[in-house]
Amino acid sequence: MPWRCDMSTHGIKHIVAVHSAKGGVGKSTVAVNLAIGLTQLGARVGLMDADIHGPSIAKMLGNTSWPQPGPYQDTIKPLEAYGLQFISMANLTTAETPIIWRGAMLNSVLSQFFSHVQWHELDYLIVDMPPGTGDVQLTLAQNIPLSGVVVVSTPQELALSDTIRGTQAFQRLEVPILGVVENMSYFICDECQQKTEIFGDSAVHMLAEELKTRILARIPIEPGITASGDEGKPFILAHPESESSKTLEKAAQKILNQLEDKVPTSVLNLEWVPMEAGERITVPPRMEVDSGLEMKALWQVSQTELGIVWENGDTSIIPVRKLRLACPCAVCVDEWTGEDLLDPKTVPEDLSVEHIQTVGRYAIQPVFSDGHDTGIFHFESLRSLASD
Repeated sequence: MPWRCDMSTHGIKHIVAVHSAKGGVGKSTVAVNLAIGLTQLGARVGLMDADIHGPSIAKMLGNTSWPQPGPYQDTIKPLEAYGLQFISMANLTTAETPIIWRGAMLNSVLSQFFSHVQWHELDYLIVDMPPGTGDVQLTLAQNIPLSGVVVVSTPQELALSDTIRGTQAFQRLEVPILGVVENMSYFICDECQQKTEIFGDSAVHMLAEELKTRILARIPIEPGITASGDEGKPFILAHPESESSKTLEKAAQKILNQLEDKVPTSVLNLEWVPMEAGERITVPPRMEVDSGLEMKALWQVSQTELGIVWENGDTSIIPVRKLRLACPCAVCVDEWTGEDLLDPKTVPEDLSVEHIQTVGRYAIQPVFSDGHDTGIFHFESLRSLASD
């Protein structure tokens, strides 16, 4: 079973990813200044640099110190700057250290950033994602219950088309798109105040419509933005009266407005326990805490049946063997032809489950008693199984 982190147990209410489909669009700059903007609104904010191969947060915040050991074994304390807690790979390596890691190593580091860093209680943890859509993005969306994603792009048509493709990946994983930030939108002449869209007409309205989301900000080109990042002081603090700062402050307020009253998303866990033959629990458990998911609760109906409570109050009861036979993983279904590879005769009639955990905001992943554990079952497919 892959690592899964329930951030509610770490005192973190909402996790927001900042994503861009391409590098060089100002994603990290937006992430840093949005985080500062949220602190200025009174929120407790952390910032995690998940761009392991190209970490820049430490330099932008002017703190490249090594973190101090935490109170428990194999833990560290987050760094602090400008009222933010943060961690970056740049604080754990030297500038000369090449980071040439494969996916498994990256995933290990990310899991430690979440579970081994002793974050203090946070209202928001902002995650600066690496550009593109690949293993890191999938890992985070599956293993961390993200409250939403902020998408950063530029006016160029190529960047927009890539952004649509990349963002649709998050939508398929049921991660809410909080809005779009268009960087380098225009330039305002200091002399005549004329606004010029250097990279052509903005298509951010089309992008927001395509993604069915809102525009959080259109950030102009201002010389002080790059300089403030190099100097280790975010521009929202270095140039508070600038157009860019005012725009990002409004974007931070829009994010806060969307999330401050939302229930934090939790990871649901279910450990299977031995039950007598014929013993059944048909009444769902009482839900003390809202999971923030479409699936509100899981419970063991019998030794061979799984129960689910949905957000509208409906319940589903699914035989475990039926669930196993419907496994969509590459071991059970040919990825190219869709042909079933699993022989039903090999699945015991009395099959049960050892453990079940939610995957991100969209699925569950069971560990069956026959050892099979690679199937990820989308909530939609579970509803269909229950109705068949």
